[in-house]
Amino acid sequence: MARRDGIAALVLLLVAGAVIHQAAALPFGSARNPGPGFVPWWAGLTLAGLALVLATQTLRALRAPGARRARAAPAGEWRRVVRLLAALGLYALALDPLGYPISTFLLVLLMRRPTSGGALWSGFALALLASGGTYLLFAVWLGVPLPPGPFLR
Repeated sequence: MARRDGIAALVLLLVAGAVIHQAAALPFGSARNPGPGFVPWWAGLTLAGLALVLATQTLRALRAPGARRARAAPAGEWRRVVRLLAALGLYALALDPLGYPISTFLLVLLMRRPTSGGALWSGFALALLASGGTYLLFAVWLGVPLPPGPFLR
C-alpha cells in the first residue's frame, strides 16, 4: 500500500506542477478581483501540498519498524473496479439518449446495489434524491446545460 501511495503522491505532485505552470501563464489578478489564473494556481498549490502530505506519510510508513510489503488486491476487488469502470462507460453512453436525470438515477441505483430487501427502498430513494436534486441544482437553478432526456424536453 505504501508503494502505491508513494507513486500516487509523485503523480499528484507532477499534475500539480503542470497546473501551476499553466496557471502562471494566465493573469492572476488579486483576491478582490481574481483573474483567470487565480483559482487554478491555488488549486495546483493545494494539490501540491496534499501530495507532499501523502508523500511524507508514505515515507514514515515505509521507515516504520515492521513495515509490511503490499500484496496484490484479491481477484474480487479487481472485478469491482472493472464493474465500476464499465458502469461509468455505460453512463457516458446513456447520457445523450436517456438524459442526465434517468442516467444518473440508474448509475446511483447500480452503484448502491442493495443486497437486502429493506435496502431496496433506501437505494431507490438515494438514487431519486441524487439524480433529481443535482438536476434541479445544476440545470434549473444554476443554468448548467445538462441533457434533459426524453421526458423533460
